[in-house]
Amino acid sequence: LYHFGQKWELNAGVRGEFATRETKYRENGSFSDPFLKKTVDKFYVLPSLNVKYGLSDRANLRLAGGLTYTKPVQMEALPITYINADGTSVSGNPFLKNSDNLNVDFKYELFPTGKEMFAVGVFGKKINNAIERSFQSNAGGFITTFFNTGDATLYGAELEFLFDFARIHKSLSDFSLGFNTSLMQTNVKVNPYVINSNGTLTQSVETHRDRELQGASKWLVNADLKYQFDLGKEWSNTVSAVYSVFGKRIFSVGSIPFDHIYELPVAKLDLVWASKLSQHFDLKFSADNVLNPRVRFELGKDNQTDFTETSRLLQQYKRGVGFSMGLS
Repeated sequence: LYHFGQKWELNAGVRGEFATRETKYRENGSFSDPFLKKTVDKFYVLPSLNVKYGLSDRANLRLAGGLTYTKPVQMEALPITYINADGTSVSGNPFLKNSDNLNVDFKYELFPTGKEMFAVGVFGKKINNAIERSFQSNAGGFITTFFNTGDATLYGAELEFLFDFARIHKSLSDFSLGFNTSLMQTNVKVNPYVINSNGTLTQSVETHRDRELQGASKWLVNADLKYQFDLGKEWSNTVSAVYSVFGKRIFSVGSIPFDHIYELPVAKLDLVWASKLSQHFDLKFSADNVLNPRVRFELGKDNQTDFTETSRLLQQYKRGVGFSMGLS
């Protein structure tokens, strides 16, 4: 951490990390055979840099950059095929590589008061060996699996603010509104070959060779409305309504001759009551997914074959509403 005069602040570091993933497994039908073993080892050097320039006592410019990596989650890398309750099949890929990420963002932030904040920024990311969900045909129909499909780039802009309602009237000082939105563009250049779950190098059969990144929406919105009040000298409470919605995004990358499977926008509302009963006890109640919207997946319309279905909707369901209470 280094300061240049009164306005500049430099925070830099480097992290050395050894990442290993060892999977022991048996292939289908070989219950008495010794376990097979697949090991992936890599040493990472991960530098990071943060620079702040103080425009005034209430405003800053920030520039941040660094290297990170992304590991596949367990079910993406397990070399087994499992069947979901709805009959769909998913197969892991033990030959997945970790993704290497270069991250950069630049931000302007302003603090009008001690309870308010406004920030706007731009960001970019370069992902090597992106890990993506894909669906492909096999003898039993279609199966979902995972590949290092290629290198991805993304860039976008972000707006965020925290508003204190006391600015409107003093009687509203217990209310505050937080808001965040992002606009993003992504692109993946698909590799001509991929490593499949048996370790062989095979030709990629993706329908679209130049496309958006799987799992990334072009836009998203998050907001929360908070009300803070006291029921005693030490009994403080915060009630929050938390809302989020994301734009249409690729759920699973399409293989010849089909377009991608898309997840359609879903709006989610949560209610949270956090209560500090005393210096020692906290109580929290939450109602999750209050609106309980339909989650919908549909096949895109940019297919390389004609089919006569009356709807491209493949699946829809409701997650339900969840309630929880915790004492700590």
